[in-house]
Order: sequence, then structure tokens, then C-alpha cells
Amino acid sequence: MTIQTVFRRANQVCNRELTRLEQSGLSISIMYWGFMPTHYDNSMHRHSFFEACYVVDGKGSYSERGREYPLMKGTAFLSLPGLWHQIRSETGLTLVYVAFEVDEKRTGASYLESFRRLAEHGQPVIDGADGQPTGHLWHAIISMFQSSKPVSLPMLGHGSFSLIMSLLSLHGTQPQEAADILAGEGTEENSLFRQAKLFIDDNLGEELTLGLVAGHLHISPRHLTRLFQANLNQSFVHYIQERRVRQASQLLLLGDLPVKDIASQCGFQSVHYFTRIFTRRIGVSPAKFRRSQFTEGRSGKDHFPTKMS
Repeated sequence: MTIQTVFRRANQVCNRELTRLEQSGLSISIMYWGFMPTHYDNSMHRHSFFEACYVVDGKGSYSERGREYPLMKGTAFLSLPGLWHQIRSETGLTLVYVAFEVDEKRTGASYLESFRRLAEHGQPVIDGADGQPTGHLWHAIISMFQSSKPVSLPMLGHGSFSLIMSLLSLHGTQPQEAADILAGEGTEENSLFRQAKLFIDDNLGEELTLGLVAGHLHISPRHLTRLFQANLNQSFVHYIQERRVRQASQLLLLGDLPVKDIASQCGFQSVHYFTRIFTRRIGVSPAKFRRSQFTEGRSGKDHFPTKMS
């Protein structure tokens, strides 16, 4: 398969399927992907987003801020938002690139700060990137299109997300150790939050205090409070009430247990407290909710008010 065919497939699939990359705490909007067998000159221009490029083969130059950098096989260069730049090559570059920006509304504070630093202090050109994770990831993505078999989109998505993340350490000013620590903290935070939700869902019928759940995770109550605010923008107590009301709704729709027993099974201190919380969140009392069957509840279809989403 020729490089023209490989790059044509890559352009088609990536620009159709990879328009957004998301994992917990980070959301990346992709403007475009580029796989060019032969790239010559372009005009001086700028973007409002990042554009990460990698030279697969060939020679040329990259100009930015009045400085000209040589480009050769294995060079990675990053055009930062708002900066004028230009690529030149007399013989043509085999070039791959991706343009992207961080979705601030869907991205956590630590990642926002990392990409803000990259935009302000990123090193524009890195030689020898073919020996770095970024170069290996670009070649791995290209290799997925070198077979006539269909491309695995999940594998392509994970590889592309890893590629974007690798730019922080390749072009960033922070040492690799700092980048590793940052990534490790994000992973640990996500794991703790998942464990907290699992523990709550498995013990809804029991007493669930902030101190109890925090103790189970071996973290401070303050740390646990911050996890819920950061991931759900709601309090620990609010989340537990929401889960208990949802479980109670299922029991009311799908069974004939007395309301008093449902309140106890879902962890409410009394039937009166259960009724007050349920009515406030659903808009009707538990008894009325059951009588009306809340539209198709008993047919197996869940239907909850928008405030329960």
C-alpha cells in the first residue's frame, strides 16, 4: 500500500471519527487532522488553537517569532495559539499534524493549567522526537492505516488521546517527572472518586456519613468533599440523597413493598424524612408516584423528572 493511499485513509477516518477526544477530566476538540505525503510552502499565518506537527520524512524550515528552525525527519513542532508561523520546503515534507483546543467547560483545573502553560511557554521545535513517545505515537497511528483491515476506532481514539497528552512533556517547560506526577494525580483522583461512588451505591441502605466514606478510602473528609465538587459539582450529601431517591423510585415502580420498608431499605432515617426528601426531588409524594406509576414505570421503562438527571 502506497503512502498516498495510507495517508488518504488516515485523513478520511480521523477527520470523520476523531472530532473530540475525552477522558475523565479532559476534553479536547479536534479542528482537523492532516496526513500529507508531500508538503511544500505555506503562507505566514496563525491560529486560535494548537497545531502539533511531526516530520515523517524530508527537510524544510519552520519560522516563528522571527526565528527560523530547520526541519528534518523526526522533528516535532508545535504552533501555539495566536503566533504567526510558516512552513517551507523546496523538496517537500512528509508531514502529519493535528489541530486542537481544550474544551474549558469539560476540563478540570489541573489540565487547564497544564495547557495554559503550554500555550504560554511551550518550546516550538523539538529535534529527535522520533525517539520520544510523541514520535512513537504518530508512527503507531499511521501504522493502523497500513492494512486493508478496518481500523479499530477505540484503539485509534486511545492512541490519539495519548498523542495529545504526550505534547505536554515534549514541548512543555516542566520536567518529565513533573508531568508524570501530574498524570498520576489525575489517575489517582479518578480512582478514588469511582471507589467512593461504588461504596455508596453498595451501601445505600446503611448510614453513610462523610467521615465514614472518607475513612473507607483512607482520605480526609475535606478531600472527599472536593472530589464530589470537582467531578459532579454537587455535594456529598446531595449525591447520596439523589441515589437513594432513585433507588426508592425503582422499588416503588417495580415492587409492592410498603413505603415504610422502602424508606428503611434505601437508608432514610424515617418514613417522614423519606417522604419530604422524595417529594422535594421528584415533585410528588412516594404514594402518588406509585399510584400514577409515573408513566410506563411498571413496563420496565425508567422515566424520571429532569431534576433527577
